[in-house]
Order: sequence, then structure tokens, then C-alpha cells
Amino acid sequence: MHSEDMSELNRLSALELRRRIIARDVSPREVTAACLARVRAVDAVIRSFVTVEEDQALAVADVVERRLREGAVLPLAGVPYALKDLTDSAGLRTTYGSRLRAHNVPTHDAAVARRLREAGGVLLGKTNTPEFGNRATTAYGLFPATRNPWDLRKTAGGSSGGSAAAVAACLCPLAEGSDGGGSIRIPSSCCGVVGIKPARGRVSNAPNSNPRGGLITHGPIARTVRDAALMLDVMAGPEPGDPFNAPAQTPSFLESAECEPKCLRVGLLATSDKPIDPEVAVAVHQAGALLESLGHRVEPADVDLTGLGDAFRVMVEGESAANRIEDPALFSDPYSRWCYERGVRLTAVEYIRATEEMFRRSREIIAESLKWDCLLTPTVTLTPQPLDTFLADTERVADDDLAYIPFTYPFNISGQPAVSLPLGWSKEGLPIGVQLVGHPYGEASLIALAAQIERAAPWGSRYPATMRYLDSPAETAGG
Repeated sequence: MHSEDMSELNRLSALELRRRIIARDVSPREVTAACLARVRAVDAVIRSFVTVEEDQALAVADVVERRLREGAVLPLAGVPYALKDLTDSAGLRTTYGSRLRAHNVPTHDAAVARRLREAGGVLLGKTNTPEFGNRATTAYGLFPATRNPWDLRKTAGGSSGGSAAAVAACLCPLAEGSDGGGSIRIPSSCCGVVGIKPARGRVSNAPNSNPRGGLITHGPIARTVRDAALMLDVMAGPEPGDPFNAPAQTPSFLESAECEPKCLRVGLLATSDKPIDPEVAVAVHQAGALLESLGHRVEPADVDLTGLGDAFRVMVEGESAANRIEDPALFSDPYSRWCYERGVRLTAVEYIRATEEMFRRSREIIAESLKWDCLLTPTVTLTPQPLDTFLADTERVADDDLAYIPFTYPFNISGQPAVSLPLGWSKEGLPIGVQLVGHPYGEASLIALAAQIERAAPWGSRYPATMRYLDSPAETAGG
């Protein structure tokens, strides 16, 4: 690996790692070993990974190197990545964050896992999630809570908190998340990384067919917009029998990140019927000013995102009840059991009515938001909160979640693409995410705008304090 320090590899973007691997300046095994060393050094306190198979990862890296030497064209070309512990991966434990699945080892990959593997990525392991992805924090599941790398006393967000924390702490450059109400964007905001929720049907949910009535999708989490675009290019595409199919994307999402966007009309939506932390509101307005400085027209938006909670809760609780549960007493999280018990009491009529209401409101949201080229909103209403903030039981969890995410879950209902960017910082030095929402199937335009913003206000040189504790992770244990 020449004279380059191993830890330097952890700081590099996925695209730069790919370039160096293809140029044979560094091998996939060396890059993978650097990531694994970083996991061993700091993840005992961050707790982003729940399953890591080092020998398996290194063996895959060797296979990728052989394929590259044989002339294979691999989009990821040996770049390490992580999968959320809700995503099936053949031969690798996948627990869904639950005692009910503690020993589950799938025999087949989910479609998105297969695509990342076939693209030449090297899977490091599985990242932490709350039980069945039911919370907006990564806690109260099978494993200890994931801590925010910027402040170990704070939540990493959820439910893809393990993935976002792993990327933020430079354990891997790319991680997969899934998002049924904000679960990619929430932890991306908390951890200061880029998270994209693609449009409905852009990324296949196979072998699942229609999770949560079409609200859930997989998406990329990365430190840069271009890395996230690269990962989305690999993840995107239909599988036979998918109930939703996005149109094919040309040019690629990565190519779109190189395009300078035209002058856009941006709708700024920073008010809600839920309380918003003033620091979050300031971050959104500062992002609006930045967009204006780039030549875009920013004006107040009047899209109604209220009154959606009841239908959304029916979808969440119905999905919980649809899980094959041998013994509800074995739930790791009382809140999961509460959702399950409410779900089994739902009638088919109630579920269908909620579905119809969801799609009726979806049409309204899309029609209103089409007045602008994109929307600019907070990602979540609060700065990163103490680790135990969202740990209360039952009704309070449901109410607290909806008050925290009034700008994320409506766009799961509408199916529009959205991206969270780390554009704000609190007085405590914690990241604040700002969300851009696009037209249906408008990921390419969003990515072009997000990349322009990143070029104008780059965040890539900012790292969590844990970067200073490579040799002594115990120093971070007290927060």
C-alpha cells in the first residue's frame, strides 16, 4: 500500500477508493482491512455494527480483486459497504433487531443486497436497527443502542442509525438504509451525512412485495452526494413482479451529480403544526439563503403536510401485525409489541380506508408541491437528542415520533424522492440536516442540486471527535 497510512483510507470517499483500487494503488483487501481495523478500534463505543464477519469480508475482497484483474467492470470495484440488519443477506445473520429473529441466517439475498454484491462491493457486516425498524432512534432492540459519533450521549437517529453512524465515523464509506417514514433521512440528519430516500419504485423491495403499503424503500447513506449517487445507481432497478416501477434513469445519478442545475424555483417550508427547534429553523433559512446565492429563487411554500398521522399509524401497525410472530412475549421492545397488538385488532376495512386516505392525500401533496421545482424543509424538528429521549413506551412513542418527523413521513406517503444534507450545526457542534424534496421520480434533479450545494458549502472535511480516538476508544465512553 506504499507509504499511505491505513487510517487515511478510512477518510477517502467511495469514488476515490474505487479510483485507487482500479489503478492498483491499493487492493480491495487493504481497503477492507482498513475498515475492519477501524471497526475494531472505535465501534465498541459507537455500536453501529451488530454482525461483522472479517474472514468472509476479506475473502470477498480477494474475489473482487481477481475479477478486476480478469477485466470485469465493477461499479463498486472493491469498495466496502454495510447493510442494515433489516435487509436479508445470504449466509449472514439478519436479526431485524429482534429476539424473535436472533438466530436468523437467510439463505437468499434481498435484491438490493444482491445488486451491491454483484457490483463488486465488499460487505463488512450488518448495522444496528431498532426492533423491526419501528422507532426513530436506534435503541431498545436486540442490541445496545447506537451512539451518535458526534456526541456519544446523543441518539444516532433511526431506524437506519447503525448505517448512518458507521458512515459518519468512517467505518465504511457507504451503507444501505431503508426508509418507511424517514428512517434514512432521520439518522443522516443526526449523524451529519447524506441520505437519499429514492422515489417509490426506484429501488426494488424484492423479495418483499408491498411493505407498509408502498411507503418503504431502500436507499444510500454516504458522506458525499457523489458517493450516494454512485450507490443509488447500483441499487436502482426493478425486479420481476414489482408492484411499483420507476422509469429508467438516463443519465446516471452519478453523472447527474456532475451537472450544473438550471435556475430553480424552491419552495421553503419551515413551519408545521409540531414545534420546531429554533436552531433547526435557522439552518433551513440559512440553506435557503445559500440557494439564493447560487442563483435559485426561494419563496415560501404552502404544502399541507398535516392530518396524515392516523393513516400512517394504521400502515405501521398493520405491517407490524403482518410479521410472522411465534410468541409476542419475545418482542425485544414493548413498543413493538404494542404496535403488533394494535395491528392484529385492525380490520380489513380499516386498513383499506387508511390506504385510500393515504393515496388521496398523496395526490394532494404532489399537486401542491409541483408548484416548485423542489421543496426545502427541515429533516427533523430537533437537534440530536439525548440517547434515551425516545425510549418511552406505547402511545407516547407514537406521538413523539410523529412530532419529530412531520417533514419526512408525508413524502413516504407521496412517494416523492428526498435527500437529507448536513448543512446546519447546532451551538453544541452537532449536525442538523436539511431536506430537499423533488418531483415524482426526480432524483436526478435533486442530486444535481445537492451536489451543487456541496460544492458551494462542502462538509467533507468535518469529522466527529471519535476520529481523534483511533488508539484509545475508551476515552469516548463517557460521552
